[in-house]
Amino acid sequence: MDILSMLRTLGALGMVLGMLAGALWFVKRYDLKLPGRVTNSRRKRIEIVERLSVDAKRSVALIRRDGMEHLVMFGPEGQSTIETGIAAPVAAEPEAAPAPEPVANLAEDLAALRGSFAKLVELPKKIELPKKIELPKAPAPRANGRATTVVAAATPAPRPPKRIREQRNTTRWNRAAVRAALDA
Repeated sequence: MDILSMLRTLGALGMVLGMLAGALWFVKRYDLKLPGRVTNSRRKRIEIVERLSVDAKRSVALIRRDGMEHLVMFGPEGQSTIETGIAAPVAAEPEAAPAPEPVANLAEDLAALRGSFAKLVELPKKIELPKKIELPKAPAPRANGRATTVVAAATPAPRPPKRIREQRNTTRWNRAAVRAALDA
């Protein structure tokens, strides 16, 4: 595999990964609801509070469901409930749910972008440039008779016309080169 095809393959892989990252950012930014996506908008009803390994094959888990806790043992022979209906300890201060981030509105974002772009386009039209730039006048010649040098004006000197090259006739040169190569 040559270097060019390797670079082409890596470039294509980079583009695909970039598109996937962009799609993921878009879904997160605008909080799109995709099918099969589980949202974490409400409090969980069931959770594993703690898990402790008893030995190499068995472990005990404390499971909370709807404010009640259950102690369950898991092992190679299956699971068994040790204790049920344990009252969950009341926390001194319940955890405050984080404030939801404001949901971005695509229409408002596009309207703001259009307004900003319109201002950017109109900006050069508002700036007025002077039509004619006046240069300072050259100083008057001195009385002693010496000539003063006058600085050239800001206008550029006219360029000579661009030389157009004629195409060379290479058939004679090629024939001569071939003859010289054959004779040698």
